[in-house]
Amino acid sequence: MSTATFEALMQDPLPELARLRREDPVHWDDGLQGWIITRHADVKRLLVDPRLTRDRRLGPHYVSPPEGTWAWRFANESVVAFEESEHMRWRGRVSAGFTPRAVRRMEGQVREVVEQFAEPIRAQSGPVDLVASFTDPIPNTVISRITGIPPYPGDEERFRGLAQDVLRPFFPMVDDANRQRGEAAIGELAEWVGKLAEERRHAPQEDLISDLIHGNRGHEIPTNDEIVFMLTAMVAAGSETTTQGGTLMLMLLLEHPEQLARLRRDPSLMPGAVRESLRFAFGQPAGEMPRFALEDFELHGRSIRRGEMLMFSTMSTSRDETVWEEPDRFDITRDTREMLTFGHGAHYCLGANLALQEMRCMLEAALNFLPQTTHLDPDAIEWERIGLLRRPVSLPVDLRR
Repeated sequence: MSTATFEALMQDPLPELARLRREDPVHWDDGLQGWIITRHADVKRLLVDPRLTRDRRLGPHYVSPPEGTWAWRFANESVVAFEESEHMRWRGRVSAGFTPRAVRRMEGQVREVVEQFAEPIRAQSGPVDLVASFTDPIPNTVISRITGIPPYPGDEERFRGLAQDVLRPFFPMVDDANRQRGEAAIGELAEWVGKLAEERRHAPQEDLISDLIHGNRGHEIPTNDEIVFMLTAMVAAGSETTTQGGTLMLMLLLEHPEQLARLRRDPSLMPGAVRESLRFAFGQPAGEMPRFALEDFELHGRSIRRGEMLMFSTMSTSRDETVWEEPDRFDITRDTREMLTFGHGAHYCLGANLALQEMRCMLEAALNFLPQTTHLDPDAIEWERIGLLRRPVSLPVDLRR
């Protein structure tokens, strides 16, 4: 058994992940109390394996919220606890919010939000933190707009704070303070969305809540509680992750000026630049897609026991030499169709196109306000760890021309 540990992966992940792919692709980590799966082929196959579940209540780090709270109900009654057949029924109902008409409406909303935050940056000359002023507020504001949170003064800012916090309890090995903070945010967001759902039931508007209630042709109309569960899950999945993706994308392009210059010369490479940024930098060393075994089975000679946690490291699958030519090279022209960042199969992320659209609009705006001489000091970037998550919380740049 390998001596690699979670701590070693956090310190210098890429060489350690490469070694695990070669020598120990199904690695048991005592600190994590679970298996780290590092090979692309294994993760792709296991993402659709019926012997695994996403139900985190089976995990070694799960701490139940107080019974009866919205956080408890979310863990026990929402999509995160559904069996496969019920999960697919839920996806069918949510798809009403992602019709071509709805997606076109979302694109306009995304561009409006991006411009809202890009305009003041274009007027600046000097130091700017792109996380605080750009990549952090945009995804949360977009989620607010498309779901139907009224843009009254102060409401979107309040929603952004909740959107950031609701994801905290879902990180494996999260500490008590972050878990409780997230559970409180789930409760506040649930009460808010429940009231909006009741309003939209009687007075629909051009937003996702209305689409879910009035656009579910061929499906049962969801109850207010079900809409709370749906929207809370979408907020948790679609805010923090897009902030990370946008931040890492801008950081990578500034660190690779030859790729940035190529993109400026040929804007048609924009979609590829977005996806290559996600392949190259998105993900956590020990994994960010926890699954739990529903039965005993063998994998590469390792005995997986019922109830044990498996962590899928997309940071590793995105550097797998059997899939990618020169995987450690950042190349915005690369074919990224095998990327597993958004999952695979029936559980492929419903909001993937929205996230890619947000990041593309953010990149278009950034190319407009970032001078060609923009300087990035990697040592000045601040990072935060929440459980297994390590994320950039600042991206200071100098916009002086």
